[in-house]
Amino acid sequence: MGAKKEQLGSVIGSAMSGTSASDILTLTASANASLRGAGTLKARTECKNRSIGGAPILPIEDNNDLPFEFEKCRSILAKGAELAVETPDGKYMVRSVSIVLDGESKVILKLRKLRLLKSKKECIVLDQHAELYRDPEAEETTDTCYVIVLTTNFGTIKLDMVDDYLCYKTWATTIHHMLMLSTSYTKYQLQFPKN
Repeated sequence: MGAKKEQLGSVIGSAMSGTSASDILTLTASANASLRGAGTLKARTECKNRSIGGAPILPIEDNNDLPFEFEKCRSILAKGAELAVETPDGKYMVRSVSIVLDGESKVILKLRKLRLLKSKKECIVLDQHAELYRDPEAEETTDTCYVIVLTTNFGTIKLDMVDDYLCYKTWATTIHHMLMLSTSYTKYQLQFPKN
C-alpha cells in the first residue's frame, strides 16, 4: 500500500544521480504524489478496518484527568488540524478540519482540502459520540485509536484522532461544551424571543 521505503530510496538515488533539472523535477513530483497517495491509502484502510467490526462507543463526559480551558481549546479547534476524515458518502481523505461556534450559537464544522484554501465545506454539528478501534499496524496490542463521530446536517462525519489521546480529549470535550452552549442558547432564545 503506497510507496515502500525501498521504492522511495531508489527514487531518491535516481534523483541524486540525475543530470538534468527536468529529471530532478519529475522525480520530486512523483515522490510527492507517492507520499500523498500513501497517506490517503493509510487513512482509507484505517477507516475500513474500523468499520468492519463493531466499534465500542465511548461516552463523552466531563472528568478532571486533564485541566480544561474552554477558550484555549476553542481557539485550537478554530485554528484546525489535519485529520483523516470519513465523509457521509464513504470517502476517506485527509482534510484540514476546524470547528467554530458562530454568532448564532451554531457549532460549525469546516472541512478544507489541504492544498486549496478557497475550497471548503461547512456543516452544522448536531450531535457527537466517540468510538474506539485498534490500529492493525500497531506493534503493541494495547494501542487504542479514537474516532469522533459527528452527526451533521449533511450526515455522519468521522474524525480520526488515531492514538493521540490528548488530541482526542481536547477535541471531544470542546465540541461537547460547544454543543451544550448551543443548546442552552437555543432554549434561552425560545423562552425569551427577540422583539
